Amino acid sequence: MLRKYKYIAVVLLALMASGIGRAQEQTQANTTSNAAACPQRKATVEAAFDAIAAKYSSDIVGMCVGAIGLNGEYAATKCYGETLTGSGIRPTDHTLFWTGSVTKTMTATLLALRVNQGSVQLNGRVDDYLSSAYHIPRITLLQLADMESGLQRNPPDPYQTPADQTQLYTDLQACVGDSTCWKGINRYSYSNFGYGVLGNVLADHDGPEKWSLDNFYNVMAPLGMFDTKTSEDYDSADFLLRRAYGHIRSSAGDWTASRTTNQSFGVAPAGGLWSTSTDMLIWLGNATGVLQGNPGVDAALAMTMECRGPWGKNSTCSSVQDCGSCTGLAWTEDTDPCTVGIRISKSGAVPGFRSWIGFVKGPGRGTGRGVFVLLNSDAIKGTTIGEKLLDMIP
Repeated sequence: MLRKYKYIAVVLLALMASGIGRAQEQTQANTTSNAAACPQRKATVEAAFDAIAAKYSSDIVGMCVGAIGLNGEYAATKCYGETLTGSGIRPTDHTLFWTGSVTKTMTATLLALRVNQGSVQLNGRVDDYLSSAYHIPRITLLQLADMESGLQRNPPDPYQTPADQTQLYTDLQACVGDSTCWKGINRYSYSNFGYGVLGNVLADHDGPEKWSLDNFYNVMAPLGMFDTKTSEDYDSADFLLRRAYGHIRSSAGDWTASRTTNQSFGVAPAGGLWSTSTDMLIWLGNATGVLQGNPGVDAALAMTMECRGPWGKNSTCSSVQDCGSCTGLAWTEDTDPCTVGIRISKSGAVPGFRSWIGFVKGPGRGTGRGVFVLLNSDAIKGTTIGEKLLDMIP
């Protein structure tokens, strides 16, 4: 335990050295170079946070946002609203939000890490990593990661919520034998099912640990992200104390708190992680290159953002300019309308929660600007708030 907190202290010192802190501690940023192309830019990051919170105040219960500026000029977080409607308790940097499909960027990073280490092949068939009891025609790890596997969105019968790997792989075998479930490879189909298979195959390959622990020990912890786990992996008392409650809005506009806290074991790699503002700022910092938390993980994370062609076309084009928009491994790449630069992003949605993380690439690693959004309500997409916030930050 002492070693863990010493490591956290080292990470926090690195963050402070990079300028990362509370929004209230920021100084006015130079926005001259952005004023013409992006007139909505605010003079300070706190002004941008407050403007986005005011704009969407009627659509949120609680929200934490974070941002990193051009060349790492600043980094900050701020929280608004309530962890549970009517409670009067404002979320903090240590409040746990369910991140949903942002989890996929972390599962993809685990894949890229193993590819870079040479222990798995990106184009290796799923068959190569399963027992002889399963015969899965032609689907590769890459196709699972870039949504080209042809698997449907969620697991089918007989186990629509697979509780373990055996049930998940039984679903997989049933799906590839059913033309209504599996449409064949090299066609886009956004698939939580596919990411569930990918994460569990990696965990099987790495050893007896379940995916969430495989991911935590090899991706999250090396970056100092000790608060990014599935709900089952937290101390239960700590989780209950710090969690935000998801909220679902009725057609009449009333909020109902959701008690759901997890996805089934089999599809947790697709959207099962909870996180905090502090950890998401670390993830954003490493994604943009402002932070270099661990050489192996950072190289893997960069690999997940390589353009691999437009969604669903199995193209060989290798840039946003050629493709219009690109898929990486979990990430989407397109053109930022404000700067006309390359924007890399990922959204997430689970019952009562929405999230988004995205940044605009600069001319080199560590030179972009980016944001994240964590919401404990479902009335508006995290993408909507995130993209607007990205346009506003200095």
